[in-house]
Order: sequence, then structure tokens, then C-alpha cells
Amino acid sequence: MTEETMLPPSIKSLRVLLVDDDVFMLQLLKEMLQKFGIHNVSTATDGRAALTIIDGIPQPMQLLICDLNMPGMDGIEFFRHLAARRFPGWMIISSGSDSRLLKAVGSLLDAHHLRILDILHKPIKHSQLLSALIKLAESSPAGNSNFHPEKLSPDEVRTGILGGQVETYFQPQVSVIDGQIIGAECLARWRHPTKGMVPPISFISVAEEHGLIDDLTLVIFRQAMQHHGNWTRQGHDLKISVNVSMDNLERLDLPEQFSDITRQEGVDVKNVMLEMTESRLMSNLAASLDIITRLRLKGFGLSIDDFGTGYSSMEKLNQLPFTELKIDRAFVFGAGDDAAARAILDLSVQMGRALDMRVVAEGAETQDDWDLVTASGCDELQGYVIAKPMPAEDFIKWKQNWEINLMDGPNILQ
Repeated sequence: MTEETMLPPSIKSLRVLLVDDDVFMLQLLKEMLQKFGIHNVSTATDGRAALTIIDGIPQPMQLLICDLNMPGMDGIEFFRHLAARRFPGWMIISSGSDSRLLKAVGSLLDAHHLRILDILHKPIKHSQLLSALIKLAESSPAGNSNFHPEKLSPDEVRTGILGGQVETYFQPQVSVIDGQIIGAECLARWRHPTKGMVPPISFISVAEEHGLIDDLTLVIFRQAMQHHGNWTRQGHDLKISVNVSMDNLERLDLPEQFSDITRQEGVDVKNVMLEMTESRLMSNLAASLDIITRLRLKGFGLSIDDFGTGYSSMEKLNQLPFTELKIDRAFVFGAGDDAAARAILDLSVQMGRALDMRVVAEGAETQDDWDLVTASGCDELQGYVIAKPMPAEDFIKWKQNWEINLMDGPNILQ
């Protein structure tokens, strides 16, 4: 798979603005984007010039890659003007500043209600930029020719949930040792009647903010279990992973609801993994421990997601009944060329082993990533190196083809 084919049309058609006082860096970033198939790229050498471009075009920029330390109008002042204009696109910050300053910049962007996709240290590496774009791509299903970063309204989300616009996609997870298919992660997709396929970034937070996340989670969970039950009856032995919002863990009857649905659909709970995000879990630990423990008592597997991006410790993890640790893509994709990411990957695997947890690496995109994850001792892997998320009707066909190819030899990716 080439770098260009790794990105769907929705990403290749992005309107991108590069802001940097280093002309060489502007040219380098532009060439990188062109290699990824992104050609609608404008450049500016400071914030003032960038605002002139933004104010002078009929359609807003959808992705902005911006330096911080620039003469004239620097990045911080530029962000203030973007916030005043309610800039709707996504932002990647590029800077050589220290990590504590960059963390403060991230907090500032959140306070301005600007959308931050990633913070990349200069000099920006080819793999880092591609990883950020893939992160955006996985939230925007392949084939969507129009990228819509704006959030849906609460009424749109409510209508969509009730009207059956939400669909469940599946991204395969395989054993890193022999390539056997272990299962799949369920991912929410939204088929909007006028906007086409809408990415989760446009509706998940809206559902959480307006009391709709329980309904959304139950729709996805029931769809996943219906497919899982059908596949089980067809003879497929799979683990299915479903994301659970921390807001769901305020509902005391959630364990009973999930158990009832699995029983109705003929699914064994031991084949169901519930994924929870690390950073929010640790900040709401006391409120959710009751429900987490009862879910585990009922036999569900529990996975801590995006591991390595928050502030957890072995002591905290040891207090929780998790059975799986999922390492974030930031420490998987391209980690072979990033000593710090490789160190976090190795330490995360060691922590998972010490706590008797299965370890899953997500975001692997190349054969090098596969080899690195295998060498690190991870159990399972998912990412574009295997397959993109796909509709349920395509998943079993893909699984059967993968298993046929697997019988032909170990070099399935070649």
C-alpha cells in the first residue's frame, strides 16, 4: 500500500494552509502533502498573511499547519484571531519549542475552542505528518468526497440516532505472531441524508454534551452484537471490541443492559471487549469503578484504550480489573524511526505483561510497524497495514480472503 492510497478522497481533497516563516519548511511540507495526494495547499509566512488568505477565500480552510515562533504576528496571536473568526477547520501545530510550552499551547487552543489534531516537533518527520493525516482519515470513512469538520447540531444527532443513520464499521485485529484474525473493533459511522458520511469527530462530543451518548452507545452495541451473533452462528470465532464513553459509566444499569443484549443476540460475553479511554477514566475513577467492576463480574473483557497518552501508573492500573491494554498509534506508527516512541511502546508492553493483560497495538500502517510490534512482544495489532474499517457486510468476505491468503505463506503483506 502506497502512502497516497492509504488516505481516502476526503483527506486528499482537503484545503490546507501552511503557516511558517521558514520558506524551506513551507516547501518541504508542501512536497510531503503532495506525495500523500494532497494538492490544494496554500502557504503564508506569518499569521497576518495567513489571515489575509483565510478572509479572502469563499470556502474555509479545512486543515491548518502552523508554526508558533514567527516574526510579525506569531502563532499565539494568530490563534486569537482564528478564535474570533470561529475557524472551523483542524489544526496541526509545528514547533521546536519544549514540551511544556507545547502542552500550554494545546490548552490555549482548547480554551479558544479551536480543533487541534496534533502537535509535531520540528523538524517534522514524514511519518509524523502521515500519522496525523491517518488519524483524521480514520474518523472520515473512505470514499467520502466531502470533508465536513463542523459538528452536527443536537437535533441532527437526536434525529440520526432515532432514524437509523448510525452504522457500525469493523476494523480487524490480528495476532502479530501468525496473522490469525482475533476479532475487530467497532467504529461508529454516520450516513447523513445531505452531508454524506460524517466522521465521529462531528457527533460523538455532541452526543456526550447533550445527554445522547447512552442512546448512541446502545445503538452501536446492539448492531455489533447482532452481527456478532450472526457470525457466531456461521462458525466464526471472533472477539468484538466496542467503545464505551465515560459518560456511559454514570448509568448504573449499564452492565445489565449490555448483558441482556448479548443474551438476546446469542453472544458469549467472553468474546466482547469494552474499550475505555485512559485519560478520562483516570479523572472519573471513583464514579465509574462500581460499573466497571460489575461489567467484569458479568464476564465482559475490559480494555484501556489510547494507552500512553494520559497519566496512568502501574499502581492505578493494578487497582482496575482490565484484561487488555491498547497502545495508542502515536507510539506504533513510525516508531522504528522515533527512539522516544519506541521506548514508550516497549515500556507499555512490559507494563501489560506485568499486569497479566493482553497488549494490542493500534495504528500500524506499514510492514516496518508490524515487525516492530512483533519484536516488542505485543499480542495483537490493528491498522491500515491490515485493513481499513469496513461495513459489516464486507468484513466476513475480507476475513475469508485473508485466511485463504494466510494459508499461502507467512508473507501475507507482500
